Amino acid sequence: MDRYLCDVLVTMDGPAGAVPAPIAGGAVDVGDDGRIVWCGPAADAPGPAPDTAVHRTGILMPSLINAHCHTPMVLLRGAGEGLPVDRWLHEVMWPRESKLTGGDVRAGMRLGAAELLANGITTSVEMYFSGQAMAEGATDAGLRCLVTPGVIEDPDFTLTGPWPEQLDEMVALRNRWATSDLIEVGMAAHAAYSVSAPCLTAIAERVAGTGMPVHIHLAEQQWEDAAVRERTGGLAAPEYLESLGLLDGDVIAAHGVWLTPDDIDVLARNDTAVVHCPCSNAKHASGVAPVTEMQAAGLRLAIGTDGPASHHRLDLFEEMRTAIRTARIRSGDAQTFGPAEALRMTTAGAAEVIGQGDELGRLAPGCWADMMALSASEPALHPVLEAEDDPLSRIVWSGSPDAVSAVWVAGRKVVDHGRVLTLDVDEAVAEAETRARRLAGARP
Repeated sequence: MDRYLCDVLVTMDGPAGAVPAPIAGGAVDVGDDGRIVWCGPAADAPGPAPDTAVHRTGILMPSLINAHCHTPMVLLRGAGEGLPVDRWLHEVMWPRESKLTGGDVRAGMRLGAAELLANGITTSVEMYFSGQAMAEGATDAGLRCLVTPGVIEDPDFTLTGPWPEQLDEMVALRNRWATSDLIEVGMAAHAAYSVSAPCLTAIAERVAGTGMPVHIHLAEQQWEDAAVRERTGGLAAPEYLESLGLLDGDVIAAHGVWLTPDDIDVLARNDTAVVHCPCSNAKHASGVAPVTEMQAAGLRLAIGTDGPASHHRLDLFEEMRTAIRTARIRSGDAQTFGPAEALRMTTAGAAEVIGQGDELGRLAPGCWADMMALSASEPALHPVLEAEDDPLSRIVWSGSPDAVSAVWVAGRKVVDHGRVLTLDVDEAVAEAETRARRLAGARP
């Protein structure tokens, strides 16, 4: 067994969506199976077994969950700068992605996984192509991953085969990884405007009763509503997806920027989860998602980085701050949407969104010991005045990947003082550079 003693313990283990107060002087015991055995004030900890290894940290908390990403797009980072999303996809992304091989996807996933882990993120929800390569790249790095290979039906996108074959492969992929503790497999449709009704209906039928999550982009751009209404005889995207039965399953809808009150009602009655991607939405001038309105409707919410091609960084600290700022700009109220809410959307709340609330996102007995430590010596986290200190606010407003001193996945240390322990990062960078140049048509 391993015991972790810390100056401040942040468990995120509150009832019914509540965020509990941090514990000064905490302890977490982790068993040999990688799960938490005990968690609480160090003064109340049970007597350690004779073989217990003791570790000391500053702030100890759940590691973060990135609820929407396209991590292999690190190979396309920076391409199409300044373009709106529709032109960015059709003119830059899809032409390059049509050249992708499984080796490219695995290489991109390996490099991106190293970045995620170093930034305190141990679980990522991935929508991309070549699900097998994504799963292999994630496990190479020791990253926990919900892999959802995406279907796109667009004449500008020529990488994948007919959608029935893609759905068959998603089911086969799920069976292939069924015994993995790190990999879960779902299905993904790119968006209501880019995937046909027969395909969306087939996805709904395939996942019924299986527990497979469905991942989809929804209401990211203002023009999407008109595009969907034109092809559906006037239905908005949420109502259209509901009519096809897609929202009957466990749906993770990314973005939700242009959702109307009626749209939010549709999602609420179907218990559809929404992932907020504030930095990507700001970079592409997509708009600001109605987060507080979705909260008020009782939607399950999480935060994601989106892909590193649409927003360059895989940094959930930055996303949390941006989510708060944009919500307050939208509302005109400086008390709207606080740090604790944002932190929950990257930990316990995100785990609930992906259907793993009993195992991830919290430090509590029975949960996986997916944890990160923030350094007590990080300058940005000081000074600390005990009478005024709010550790949750300090983590969100002042925290960054620079503060991450250690990261564990199922009790296994994967990052130590900024160094990823599971991969040769220099080798991963070199391979990604070579593959990125080929995709861009650049000289070696």
